[in-house]
Amino acid sequence: MTPEFILFHYDEIGLKGGNRSYFENKLKQNIKAAIPKGSFTSLRTVQGRLVGKLSERGQKHISGILSNMENIFGLAYCAPASRCPQNTDAICDQAFALLKEEEFSTFRITARRSGSDIPFSTQKMNEDVGAFIVDKLKKKVKLKNPDVTCFIDMFHKNAYLYIEKTQGPGGLPVGVSGKAMCMLSGGIDSPLAAFYAMKRGARISLVHFHSIPYTNSASVDKVREITEVLGKYQKGIQLYTVPLGPIQKRIRTETDEKFRVLLYRRFMIRITEALAKKEKAKAVYTGEVLGQVASQTLENMAVVEAAASLPMLRPLIGLDKREIVDRTKRIGPFEISIQPDQDCCSLFVPKHPATKARLKDVEREEAVLDVDSLVQEAIEGADDEVFYG
Repeated sequence: MTPEFILFHYDEIGLKGGNRSYFENKLKQNIKAAIPKGSFTSLRTVQGRLVGKLSERGQKHISGILSNMENIFGLAYCAPASRCPQNTDAICDQAFALLKEEEFSTFRITARRSGSDIPFSTQKMNEDVGAFIVDKLKKKVKLKNPDVTCFIDMFHKNAYLYIEKTQGPGGLPVGVSGKAMCMLSGGIDSPLAAFYAMKRGARISLVHFHSIPYTNSASVDKVREITEVLGKYQKGIQLYTVPLGPIQKRIRTETDEKFRVLLYRRFMIRITEALAKKEKAKAVYTGEVLGQVASQTLENMAVVEAAASLPMLRPLIGLDKREIVDRTKRIGPFEISIQPDQDCCSLFVPKHPATKARLKDVEREEAVLDVDSLVQEAIEGADDEVFYG
């Protein structure tokens, strides 16, 4: 039977108290943006969940709608459901109508209720509906690992029945936590950091630094593909691609080689913050992992962060490489990220980079450079485009 509704359940939003309506409304906006226009005749909040009434168009595209919901942050799960009056006979008939179309040997009834005005217990409902299905379909009840589960959600004077759930990614709706810039290298770490930024409700813009013409365009091509993947989670991601080569050339010729990568990183932070001002972003995310490379020791990260005025957020800081690989595979861009390219930070890399640099030494080397002019030239040479996934 064709479902008339989709129930949208959330977890963390339910803990938001007096601010909850703000989070619910943002979740509604993001759901609507991810599906064909006119899929619902209504989408409203009812007792701790969203209830969408499907239009004829929505019913025709229900599989696509459910698939898109896998990428909506803030959503615990959604379920295509049928509605009936909140009485035992109607619920039994509706459960029978749902289950008779399924192939199964064992089943379970799982009833839930919201509100104290429902005149019967969930246990009694489970027993009555279960007995009705046993009698009608001659199937066996199995409470652990049944072939199919019929869920019954009772709230607001109605019962909604469903047997299918589509899991969402959890977290908070994109946009509730303001804007942030994410530095995207093209490797496997930074896309995962961007994913986590969105999962905590940040609306992100991406910044990629390249060294064209000293390197080829492979890294730019990669980050465009990665941004397309990340666009599944946030519609309309701005990607800035910034030429770092001229700055790197000056650093190579005018400073001590052991500080090169740290100087690169300090310029990247300044440029990202200038773009953040344009985007009205309040923080910078990176894919840095403690101890992974020479520039990611505590001492060197402190030296780089000294060039920042915005908060530097590193959601992967305590993960190991296996965890990062596994999680990046799950979110999508792994196969793109492992394609070979020429990363900007691999240009003019010293044989023996400083691993425990002192800020005063790095600032002394940096003092010979016209920092403001170099930053401005890089920004003027940047390209930007928007991706929708």
